Amino acid sequence: MKRLPVDVSNFELMIKGNYLYIDKTKNIYELITKRRLYFLSRPRRFGKSLLISTFKEIFSGNKSLFSELWIGKESSYNWQEHPVIQLDFSNLSFETSEEFKISLSRRLDKIAQNYGIDLSLDQLPGGKIETLVESLAQRNKVVILIDEYDAPLLNNLDNLDIARAIQKVMKHFFSVIKSLDAFGHIHAIFITGVTKFAKTSIFSGFNNLNDMTLSPETSMLLGYSFDELQNNFGDYAQEFSKKNKITISDLFEILKNKYDGYRFSSDPIYVYNPYSVINCFDKNKIANYWLETGTPKFLIELLKKNYAALTDIQTKQMSSKFLSTFEIGELPLIPILYQAGYVTIADYNVENETYSLKFPNEEVSLSFNEYLIASLTETNERPFDRPHGRTQDENEEYSC
Repeated sequence: MKRLPVDVSNFELMIKGNYLYIDKTKNIYELITKRRLYFLSRPRRFGKSLLISTFKEIFSGNKSLFSELWIGKESSYNWQEHPVIQLDFSNLSFETSEEFKISLSRRLDKIAQNYGIDLSLDQLPGGKIETLVESLAQRNKVVILIDEYDAPLLNNLDNLDIARAIQKVMKHFFSVIKSLDAFGHIHAIFITGVTKFAKTSIFSGFNNLNDMTLSPETSMLLGYSFDELQNNFGDYAQEFSKKNKITISDLFEILKNKYDGYRFSSDPIYVYNPYSVINCFDKNKIANYWLETGTPKFLIELLKKNYAALTDIQTKQMSSKFLSTFEIGELPLIPILYQAGYVTIADYNVENETYSLKFPNEEVSLSFNEYLIASLTETNERPFDRPHGRTQDENEEYSC
């Protein structure tokens, strides 16, 4: 069996290191051959970083890495090599706006050095990205990949002055990128995040930016479908069933109740949480892996302030606009819970063009009730009924 990528999100490392990779390259091909500028919001640990890394290798023309995948075997992709600027904002320093500027500038300097370009004459991130792109564009049109763009904002929501100061830095930075695209220097841009913040010049600045968050085209881009689960994890399921003395069919039923149920568009397409599935097979144990990685601090504070909003979480109808863009300091609880992955789409009303929400699965609903809400209210009350299916205690008998 191939190694399970429990702690790997680098595409090249996964392929060369014989890790299991669920082939999403057909979905990726359909995106990159249709449009150029993308934004995609998904919950944490849902595969955004791996997606960005995969884009990097495709746009860099590294066809050999894809020889066993759909895009390498069956597509007509031209494998033209483009200079790639890859940034992960979650790995930058952002305790202050000045630290953010310095950290982003250093990262751009390092990328430039790898291409043999000197950015020492430019002091600010905007100037550095402008010089870098203009220089690289002399070789070929440039690809810009930005992962977790909103991390500096989300991590400073307890200090709005800092968050707004960082937002201003971002606004200038993305305004420069917009101007570079207007001059024809950009081949493609792909930006990911958890939350879609206004006033960053991403969504207002790029008139032709495609927000794919609620698009059926990206419903299966991240997360695993049931077919992908069956076709790729058969050997791991056999090992799990032997160690835990349950049938394969029972195991897949447990996995469905526990980790399936995420829906990201008006189409009724559902996916499993990839992080929980991989950890489940790696440890041969059913557990709340995604929830155990921790609840973001900003979300806990938001829950404390807006606890009453939870009462109609599964009955309220919401428009796509209400589910998407927010202002710093004015974060509505239910849409934030959706973007963070704690609730998902239950249904779509075609006539009203509105969405209703629900908990995606037992991992989220049980943990939300038993731990998160209980700790906030400091009572034994539970605001939601326990969903149908096995309880956590009942699941423990299926764990090694």
